[in-house]
Amino acid sequence: MSLKALSAGTVLASLALSAPIAKADTPPAPAADVAMQFYDRHKIDISNLYDFYEGLLIADAMIHDKALFDAETKWRLTLRQMIGAGSGHHTARSAYQLSLMDVPLDEIQAIFAPDFVETLEDERLKAAFTYIDLVSSYPSTASGDMHALLRTHYTDRQISELMQLGAVNAATATHDAVVPIVTDQETVDWATANLSVVGWSIGPNAATSPEEQRARPFVGSALAMAQEEIKANWSPDDLGAVDPVFTTDWVNYITGYNIPRVTFDGDFDGIEQPFDAFPFDRLKWAGEGIRDANMPPRNTPPFDVSAYDYDYFDGSQVIASNVPYSDRQQFDTQWNRAVTIGTLTMDEYILQMERTKSFKEIWSMFFVFQLASGCVHCQAHGSFGIWDYAEDDYFQDEIPPEDKPEMIEYIRSLMDFERSRFLAPDQKAALRVARDSGRLPSRITAAHTEELRRHFSDRGVQETLAIPVHLAWLSISMQSMATVTDQLSMSWAMTNLGPMGWSPGVHTGLPIEQRPYHMSQLFDRMVADISTGKVPDAATEFIGKDVPLAVDSDGDGVEDAFDGFPRDPSRWADTDGDGTEDRRDRDIDGDGLSNRKEVEQGTFPYKADSDGDGVDDRAEIRTGTDPLDPRDL
Repeated sequence: MSLKALSAGTVLASLALSAPIAKADTPPAPAADVAMQFYDRHKIDISNLYDFYEGLLIADAMIHDKALFDAETKWRLTLRQMIGAGSGHHTARSAYQLSLMDVPLDEIQAIFAPDFVETLEDERLKAAFTYIDLVSSYPSTASGDMHALLRTHYTDRQISELMQLGAVNAATATHDAVVPIVTDQETVDWATANLSVVGWSIGPNAATSPEEQRARPFVGSALAMAQEEIKANWSPDDLGAVDPVFTTDWVNYITGYNIPRVTFDGDFDGIEQPFDAFPFDRLKWAGEGIRDANMPPRNTPPFDVSAYDYDYFDGSQVIASNVPYSDRQQFDTQWNRAVTIGTLTMDEYILQMERTKSFKEIWSMFFVFQLASGCVHCQAHGSFGIWDYAEDDYFQDEIPPEDKPEMIEYIRSLMDFERSRFLAPDQKAALRVARDSGRLPSRITAAHTEELRRHFSDRGVQETLAIPVHLAWLSISMQSMATVTDQLSMSWAMTNLGPMGWSPGVHTGLPIEQRPYHMSQLFDRMVADISTGKVPDAATEFIGKDVPLAVDSDGDGVEDAFDGFPRDPSRWADTDGDGTEDRRDRDIDGDGLSNRKEVEQGTFPYKADSDGDGVDDRAEIRTGTDPLDPRDL
């Protein structure tokens, strides 16, 4: 028997001692660029990207609501992640939210300590914070051992929630990095008084004009009200129901920018008024003088390309792991639907529509961002996405043989875009934003924004900065799960990027783990379903396995599919469904092995079939196969 004696403590030690992934270094930005002030951020923060940012707020509000993890624990985890990600705004916001939840100040300040995770005595909580530390900066160093550690302490549904928290937090941290967000005065005053002692300062989040100043924080009673609004007007057990929406205009409540909630696009070219100089002509939108009126202030130096020209891709890296990845699709099928609908709203608004940017430009930014972020699954999707959308421009969706070599050369050239013969200066400016926001902490400075102003209108700058926000969510979620990529995207990438040194890393797996579709194919499938009168279930279609509906009969924040006591709001944890709460159950997963025995021998107390191969742990131990390896049957 090849079973490894891998206790939770052993896994934790191996994670702490393992060297980080060897990635190309990101050199520091020039001091002059770091010192350069951001300005006019209210124009490029959220104006007329309303749907996108409302989706981000929905995801943020619902992932922080009570569920399998209590809200306070999730805000503690969020604070730790924002500290690691270098997000000054969200660090202050998270700490302020904890104070409003009556968490003692000394406990909030303790989370800032570099060795905070090592000081935790609760092994379950320590495992969650260990994961959060791994995704606070990326490229992520999550591994099969990380999955094993989490599965020793949590159900798959809890792990899914934790991974989704990390992914949504990465998106909001990236938003702060690329704008950066001007923090409201209420939060600034609290953070200055209580966090300066642990090193917090407002930094680039300070307003440079009264117009930039945000009105209110999205914490406390406002956040609770937003969460209740979603629950009040959404039917989670009806696939045909309208998606979750807010009753209150929270985007304008937070910003005070008076953004039009309903926009008008008379010619359906993807550009809303007032950004469309030709509102009834689909063939053009940018009027004379728009770009000149959007130039940086006088004496702003030109962008120093040489200072930012660095290697951002050096192949797939796989961390040595004691335990192979197993049963990964479970993490994908058990995400909170309300949160997912918020993130899919971002996806639809950014990746599925052409506005000032063409699909080729959008998906090129996708690919470059993911080359920098280290998400190999996303690299396969991004590169194939460029190709797939290019096919849509040809007769019968087929690129002629004579055009294929140049398209492949273009996609490959993005792996070193500064020297690409295919790209104009404005396209390279956008790709620099994608590359330099593809790491957390981010390398984005005001110089990036001022370079964009030289080439794009405010509307174009808005889209360029919004795209990485969504891509950060994708990067962390896919790296965390080690998602098995769909066959079409993976085969295309291996064939066409393989000669450039690209390899699939950990994103190949068992047939049962493989996703059926690339994103563009999923949307084609959904359109076909709607056209034939069917109600599409996008989550189930995309993953290829049934995703439970979000019915919560007792209103305790835990959906019935994962609630051992669906009519009792005071209890939910009963993994094996035997009527005994997990905290009192000596065999939590009901596989015939005691919790103590499972921890001693390295199997997972919360999972009867630790490797997801269809044979439970007890049977594998009896027959001499490895219950931690799905390939050993």
